[in-house]
Amino acid sequence: MAKLVLSLNGSVLNQFFTDQPTLSVGRAADNDISISDPQLGEYHARVLCVGADHILESLDSERGISINGKLCFRQILQHRDVILLGTHHLRYLNTRIASEQSLDRTMLIQALPTEAPAKGEIAPLPTARAAKISFPEAYVHVRQGAGGHITGENVLLDRVVTTFGIPGEALAVLTLRPNCIQISHVNGPQPPRINQKPIGRETQALAEGDLIEVAGYRLEFHLGSPPALAKPLPGKR
Repeated sequence: MAKLVLSLNGSVLNQFFTDQPTLSVGRAADNDISISDPQLGEYHARVLCVGADHILESLDSERGISINGKLCFRQILQHRDVILLGTHHLRYLNTRIASEQSLDRTMLIQALPTEAPAKGEIAPLPTARAAKISFPEAYVHVRQGAGGHITGENVLLDRVVTTFGIPGEALAVLTLRPNCIQISHVNGPQPPRINQKPIGRETQALAEGDLIEVAGYRLEFHLGSPPALAKPLPGKR
């Protein structure tokens, strides 16, 4: 199980397990992670549980939040990430991710060619750098819009995280992964439906032509790039 460890000046103050869909972070006392620091907003950030991942979102639309010294507004957390919160630090620890990364590297090295080098040649050393992670090109066609995206729009899924719905009410997340794109339920009493079947709390990989229904949206998932707009013939309008 993942957890967040709060520290100040190198001393651990508390730890919080990510065993619920959302964790709020801020100065107000009713936050899940309440931090008495004048540099923080009352509701400064939140951590969303999306399948096996955790996404940190800044609730300050202007200042963002610092992760490992880099300013961002939304990011999937990685094992040992450090979040700067005023004078405090919040470290994300996820031993499952760490073990999976180690396993991926082991499998990569085992899968590298083992042919004997020709005479006079030096055998290359296995290295994880030899692998190139590929991410699929995909988009959703909005068959029915409900706010941020209009009917008929093609939304390119070129970000790590793309959300559809209303945060805090009904929200689904599409996550870009190597070789697939996954959908997860984040908020709301009704989980997304894929081809008229609810996905529940599980993360599900999307397939070509899947019809997604969530928070008033009807989205059609497609692999590849969205079709280009037809260009008029020369001399015609």
